[in-house]
Amino acid sequence: MYDQVRFLTDFVQSIPDNGRPATQRTEAWVLFDENYLYVSARCYDTRQESQWMANEMRRDNSTPQDDFGIGLDTFFDKRNGYQFYTNALGRRSEQQITNEGGQVNFDYNPVWEVRSGRFEGGWTVEMAIPFSTLRLDAGSTEPWGLNVGRSIARRREESYFAPISRDFGFAGKWRVSAFGTLSGITGVQPGARFRLWPFAVGGWDRDFENRFRSPSGGTIELGIDAKVALASSFVADLTYNTDFAQVEADDQRVNLTRFPLFFPEKRTFFLENAGLFRVGERSDPFAPPSTLLFFSRRIGLSEDGDVVPIVGGARVTGKTGPWDIGAFDIVTGGIRLDEDTRMPATNFAALRVKRDVLRRSSIGALYLSKTPADEGRSNQVMAVDAALGLGGSLNIVGFAAKSATSDLTGSSHAAHLDAALNTDRYGWQVGYLDIGDAFSSEMGFLQRTGIRKYLGGGYLGRRPGWKGVRQIYVGANGNYITDRGNRLQTGTLAAGPAIIFSDGGFMFVNVSRTAEGLTEPFEIRDGVEVPIGTYRGSQFVMLYMPNRSRRVSVGGGLLAGSFYGGSLMAPSASVSARVRQQLTVGLDYSRNDVAVPIAGGTFVANLVAVRTTYAFSPRAFLSALAQRDDDARKSRVQAVFRYTYRPGADLFVVYDETRNILGETPPVHARKFLVKMTVYAVPGR
Repeated sequence: MYDQVRFLTDFVQSIPDNGRPATQRTEAWVLFDENYLYVSARCYDTRQESQWMANEMRRDNSTPQDDFGIGLDTFFDKRNGYQFYTNALGRRSEQQITNEGGQVNFDYNPVWEVRSGRFEGGWTVEMAIPFSTLRLDAGSTEPWGLNVGRSIARRREESYFAPISRDFGFAGKWRVSAFGTLSGITGVQPGARFRLWPFAVGGWDRDFENRFRSPSGGTIELGIDAKVALASSFVADLTYNTDFAQVEADDQRVNLTRFPLFFPEKRTFFLENAGLFRVGERSDPFAPPSTLLFFSRRIGLSEDGDVVPIVGGARVTGKTGPWDIGAFDIVTGGIRLDEDTRMPATNFAALRVKRDVLRRSSIGALYLSKTPADEGRSNQVMAVDAALGLGGSLNIVGFAAKSATSDLTGSSHAAHLDAALNTDRYGWQVGYLDIGDAFSSEMGFLQRTGIRKYLGGGYLGRRPGWKGVRQIYVGANGNYITDRGNRLQTGTLAAGPAIIFSDGGFMFVNVSRTAEGLTEPFEIRDGVEVPIGTYRGSQFVMLYMPNRSRRVSVGGGLLAGSFYGGSLMAPSASVSARVRQQLTVGLDYSRNDVAVPIAGGTFVANLVAVRTTYAFSPRAFLSALAQRDDDARKSRVQAVFRYTYRPGADLFVVYDETRNILGETPPVHARKFLVKMTVYAVPGR
């Protein structure tokens, strides 16, 4: 069959040598029948097999590898799409792309199959992607967007069949508008109307400190998730008695700020198509967002991360012509968190409409509603937003929002406008954010309200041709945040270089002047308050991130300088070792040495995390995470075994224990052992 179909070859480098031919030859075939898209490839490699960087089997592991993959834009809207990647060990990695990489869902886990093999001088790939896995219009005769890519990890080379300019930066692989065109995909079947994932969870779950959060244990819970094809391009996701027993624990962190920390969403139900509902302030690529109107962790989790039962819900998403439409309605059950706090049963609802305009732009509207079953606080938010992509590198984003909260009065608006231009050699950004005192989005993440924020910055980039150095950036940026009375809250002016090494490692150095204005005291740790005042000083930051595809990689960083009239010294270090193809071990350590001239203001907070993963095969792995936080006086161990015994169906075994340390009692804070089995069923098949 392959000798009758033309293959794709002559891949072109994006990095490091933009526009030059790939250093290794690739031949790729794209075929289809009515049910599947098939992708095959011969990946030639002139090095010995022992030098290939294919040392990870676990699905979704982010370690750079010698990978081959395909990108698909099934609606040919040049904005949204999918990517499927694998390596010589058959590792599977998938992403769902929204707004050309503005949002990328790395936890997207569709049902598909892949096999890899060897031949003299390289390795082979065969993928089978069901059309039922993809959002598409089965009756359309429009072409698809397509790109095929190859990564050579040892030299951080990325090459593509449809060339990607390095001006697009590290997010170039998600630049859907640069994909090529795939014609002739017709007569395909979108799959069965119903797909079901019934599951059973059994085990033991106990909180030894809080009887209100301690289930009876020893019981079996039943639930179901389902997908229903409403039309060829619209899908309903349904859930009943939702369970997330297998979700990885959050990384423990020490919070030395007066604002809440952002923890990413890890629950699969909320991650799929999450980019459609994202409206908020533009965030830096390596920094967490500070303003999101919708943040799914507000559903089914308390502010402290305690699980709130989800009774059930439905979500509908789809695309028709230039319109993207999404809606959901989810109900959580009531739960008592402690002696004084009870969360009532609550309804969460959202409606999202977005329209593609011009070549790389969109406008949209979002409505959010949170309504408790009792007489508690209700909250609604209405927003309009726009994202304009002008030329190849200029992007302008913004939103305007209004909230209505049952017990708040005053200025309830929020608005944001941001413009950024990014190329390989230079870039700049300016932005403004205005949030009223009474604005509230209880289904969102807002670090601050009642503020005005001004920001700006720029950089220059050069490729000096030095041995071991790929690129150097020199940049400066600043922000100035005031309250509604124009009183200083935070000011920062920072500058410094960044270096990208030839092996993909990265170093960042930054010197900054800082100012913090406190109009009320805040608790830096239990019983220790920083008083009202204006605190000015300087800080130094250095961070090195290594090439993580090496057998052993070591990184670290340092933050040192002024801190609320005193000082802060915060070193960190990480080491990762690949003992063999199946086994990876990592250690992360951070220390915060705080000396603030107030009673109790001198203390040290240490965080240690040990991560271990053993992959039995691409379908089965055991991962363990052990963390110790001496500031919170707790340690936690979580181990998860996952076996995908057939595509779409999994067995999970989870052990999770949190212990009190440093004299805190009782010795065990919480412990659970759970077994979850999911079945994948397609009625009528």
